[in-house]
Amino acid sequence: MKLRALLFTALFSFGAFGAAPAFAQPETLPPLEPVPTPPAESPMVPAPPPPAKGEAEDAPQCKPGFIELVYKQTKPSVVRITRPDGGLGTGFVFFSNRHVATALHVVDLGRGVRVEFPGGRITRGEVVAWDDDHDLAILELEDASEAPPLVPRWDVAVGAPILAIGNPYGDLPRVSRELEGLLNFSVSQGVVSAKSEAYIQTDAVLSPGNSGGPMLTCDGHVVGVADRLLESRIGFGVPVVHLSRLVARIGRHAYLGRWTARDGAIGIGWNVDMNASTYVGPYLGGSLVGYDRVAITLRIGLLFAGKNDTNEPVVARSTRRLFGELVVGYRVLLFPYAFPTYFTIGGGMLATFDRGEETRLGAVLGPPGCVIGTTCQAQLEATTIAIRGGGIMPLGQAVLHLGALETSYGFALDVLNTEYSTHRILLGLSL
Repeated sequence: MKLRALLFTALFSFGAFGAAPAFAQPETLPPLEPVPTPPAESPMVPAPPPPAKGEAEDAPQCKPGFIELVYKQTKPSVVRITRPDGGLGTGFVFFSNRHVATALHVVDLGRGVRVEFPGGRITRGEVVAWDDDHDLAILELEDASEAPPLVPRWDVAVGAPILAIGNPYGDLPRVSRELEGLLNFSVSQGVVSAKSEAYIQTDAVLSPGNSGGPMLTCDGHVVGVADRLLESRIGFGVPVVHLSRLVARIGRHAYLGRWTARDGAIGIGWNVDMNASTYVGPYLGGSLVGYDRVAITLRIGLLFAGKNDTNEPVVARSTRRLFGELVVGYRVLLFPYAFPTYFTIGGGMLATFDRGEETRLGAVLGPPGCVIGTTCQAQLEATTIAIRGGGIMPLGQAVLHLGALETSYGFALDVLNTEYSTHRILLGLSL
């Protein structure tokens, strides 16, 4: 009897988590009740409110083979989101067939968002509501979709099965054609590992490209928005209740993008002064970019120069130049999506701080105490002097970001001593 009971328990557990016995026939989930589509004259109808505090929802009912059933039922409402700079993420139809929910960091540049449905249909999206605190955004589509909005579930228990649909590493087909189609709109399964008001933790596989995608219960309702991943491969999603509250903000304010860190680079810099001194050395740089158009860039570097001429009486020279620059530029995007290339033109200030030594040869009479014209003889003597210099100069620059490569030319004008004006060239790689 004990053996029979153990076998029965094992079969029940196996079926409950989605692997149906060989004799079982696939079942069809009952149709989901869509979120009401707002009428044209009232585009801000709120989504159904969450249950009152202390009021629990019924637990989702897991059907045998629920992974396949939920994937087929919800995939048409999941989208692939591509930014002009090549950034990739996921979203899903929510609230109405003209709106898509996603993570704010997927669309933080604020313009040129391209939305692709599983069938290949592509349209544009504009951010119409956003929540910085919970990293959420809602896009309004240029053309309404035929896909139904996903229906929210306000709560899910720890240990319950959960599915994530998204586009993990969906830009890899650019590198390997063999992967094309495999990484788009793929599904992963796990359980709810823990939860709080701010996050749902899961062991379902989430990777770059999954951000903004739906986290679904075994009955096909969306319970969270995939948001971030720890190095230990623990995934987190934002509870859908925060997304529902965001619906009420649709259309209230125009989104101008947020300031984000971009264009961090490390490389080699050259400073060529008009007096023929050449400095070479490493530099670090990075930018804060707003609305994908305006960049505030800071760079620092340490350059070195030796003796680069044969003019006597200088026989040796060693100079170190610490430089820093702050530039405001306007970015123009070339070749969006396919091979994003940015050209930036701007102006700012270049500050230099020079320190070094210079050795000169000179003729002196010796030995000490000799009488000129009798015992004195001309002797060579080396004299070392300190080099001190630097200042602040206006700087104009042009930068080309070609993928991960940064090339920049700038000219800093010394208005007091034009012979110390500087041509500045930088060549670096994105961090």
